[in-house]
Amino acid sequence: MNRKKPVNLLLVEDDLADQMSFKRFVKQEQLPYDYTIAGSVAEAVDLLKKQTFEIVLADHALGDGTAFDIVDYIPMATPIIFVTGSGNEAVAVKALKLGAADYLTKDLNGEYLHLIPITIDNVLKAKAVEAELESYRRHLEKLVEERTAELRLEIDYRKRAEERLMQEKERAQVTLKSIGDAVIVTGDTGLIEFINPAAEKLTEWRHAEALGRPIDEVFHIIDEKTRKPLPNPVAQCLSEGEAKILMSGTVLIDRLGREYAIQDSAAPIRGEGNEIQGVVLVFSDVSHARRLSRELAYQASHDPLTGLVNRREFETRLNRVLQTRKVCEDQFAFCYLDLDQFKVINDTCGHTAGDELLKQVTSLLQRKVRKRDTLARLGGDEFGVLMEHCGIEQAERLADELREIIADYRFNWNNQSFHIGVSIGLMAITEEFNCLNDLLMVADASCYAAKDAGRNRVFVYQKNDEEIRRLSGQMQWVAKLNDALDHKRFQLYRQPICTTGTQNGEHYEILVRILSADREVILPGAFIPAAERYGLMSRIDEYIIENTLLWFAEHSGALADLSMCSINLSGQTLGSDSAQHCIQAALKKFNLPADRFCFEVTETAAIANLNQATRFMGALKTLGCRFALDDFGSGLSSFAYLKNLPVDFLKIDGMFVKDICCDPVDLAMVKSINEIGHLLGKQTIAEFVETEEIYLHLLELGVDYAQGFWLGRPEPLGE
Repeated sequence: MNRKKPVNLLLVEDDLADQMSFKRFVKQEQLPYDYTIAGSVAEAVDLLKKQTFEIVLADHALGDGTAFDIVDYIPMATPIIFVTGSGNEAVAVKALKLGAADYLTKDLNGEYLHLIPITIDNVLKAKAVEAELESYRRHLEKLVEERTAELRLEIDYRKRAEERLMQEKERAQVTLKSIGDAVIVTGDTGLIEFINPAAEKLTEWRHAEALGRPIDEVFHIIDEKTRKPLPNPVAQCLSEGEAKILMSGTVLIDRLGREYAIQDSAAPIRGEGNEIQGVVLVFSDVSHARRLSRELAYQASHDPLTGLVNRREFETRLNRVLQTRKVCEDQFAFCYLDLDQFKVINDTCGHTAGDELLKQVTSLLQRKVRKRDTLARLGGDEFGVLMEHCGIEQAERLADELREIIADYRFNWNNQSFHIGVSIGLMAITEEFNCLNDLLMVADASCYAAKDAGRNRVFVYQKNDEEIRRLSGQMQWVAKLNDALDHKRFQLYRQPICTTGTQNGEHYEILVRILSADREVILPGAFIPAAERYGLMSRIDEYIIENTLLWFAEHSGALADLSMCSINLSGQTLGSDSAQHCIQAALKKFNLPADRFCFEVTETAAIANLNQATRFMGALKTLGCRFALDDFGSGLSSFAYLKNLPVDFLKIDGMFVKDICCDPVDLAMVKSINEIGHLLGKQTIAEFVETEEIYLHLLELGVDYAQGFWLGRPEPLGE
């Protein structure tokens, strides 16, 4: 719009950052705006009383009210543009009903600023058109008055002309209010009468070319998934007499064959007698939003490292197969793959090498897996293959091909070459399996049977298989552990942790045992592996946390004597929001001093869930809790991650400590860990102190704390 003088504009915005963004944008784009800024409703009202503005741009949410509070102070001839937050469509609708010329939606990146000059220009153009129409109407009325006598014979023609003028005015008003989107107006026969620039851009039809053409010729839409043509909303509007909104997943194909994801609506234009005189079609390009939605859906169902289907989606497909088996007799098979020697490479070369290995293995497996089948990463170094329309004999051949391609592969990293293998559990999905849990349990056990048989082989499950029954014995711990939790058969023990300096209060670690129904004490080595494997460690950890804190709440004397109480957390708990809330709630409920409690996490668990571990520790350290890194030194990448973990204590792995009296390498390792820990401001604890000689060596090295049978054996908490 060509102007000789700048636009006299009032900006109503209480956010200083948004004010600055507007100023910078106007200056950067050299916009011809003579603007005044009001930072509140009161300031805006005061300015509107004193001076006249050509246009008002108002943010809806203001500190002392809303933009609706200033509407009554704006002259009728002065257009107002509302600026709303994302998701405030109701505000925008209300604003338009109150007479707003248009509205804009803010976004976090400030992209809406680029729409301001376009919208202002369109509103001013609309105002000019309305003024021109009003001038034309007045001129016409004057002519009618002057020439009444001459036009008596043409009264019918004049009435028709006035009706056409009313139709054009209504169409113009709808078009002007929709100017930010693409707009096409048709007559009552579906022939195009108007197409705005935005619609020209999306359809690649110029106004002059589209005029008079059928709407189907210019506006061609299909279903995004089926690729089939969709009914034209204009035709539906004309036939049904009601507004239409297009279904989600609509795609517009322009004149050049390019595709745009759109959302649109069509509404009938009615005359004075309520007859349909045409249709206005409003649509907009939502390709970016729809693409983002597809990406989010993909991320929710795929593994970000390998691009394969993730465990959640894989289990959904397995469940679908289980349901299908109930109504048809098609054949399905399930392969459960676990890489051999992956941990060696991951610990030796680091997680970057481990990630690269997983990506390369994925490429190898994809070469052999049929297109109809589903290959998924189930977690860590475990993969799954769902074979559809596949008998067990064919599945066994395919599984062996997968094993062979992995066995023949060599992973090269930093001038080192590694041989890996894969253990595969294979099973037919038959009527034997009614639920997903049973299916996964047998597949898991079959995979472990392959590992037990020597690794790098395929184990084919047979109904009532003795080997699977043997492995299922471990799985039976699931029921025993749940029973122990339900009947409170877990017993808390404590083992002292002694300072090598002056002891100030009691410091000990909480350990756990199970007291079986026949009063047998079961050590953790018997049930912890099963608990970790079958996802019960978080429940056990929460049981230990709650009962330990409850015990101290009930024994104020023990709490008074306490210097530090250490509680072990598993890797599963470290990534659990519920465990974090459990600790926070228990400390608050029992009103216990958080700085008396230290939570021990193993080095391997912390590194495997580094981001989660850091967030978990950070949340509890704000309350005052302490953290210890257990079994430190067992991983080969320990020091690389140490600076990133907010721990207070390092527990030196007992495999180094127990032989420091006779093994100079172990002695050097303990010395190095102790010195680096102290340099990083962390205290050290040595495990497996089983003799006085070991203890004296630790004193000489300057290790802060010691723990082991020589200093004290575990005993029930409270004894």
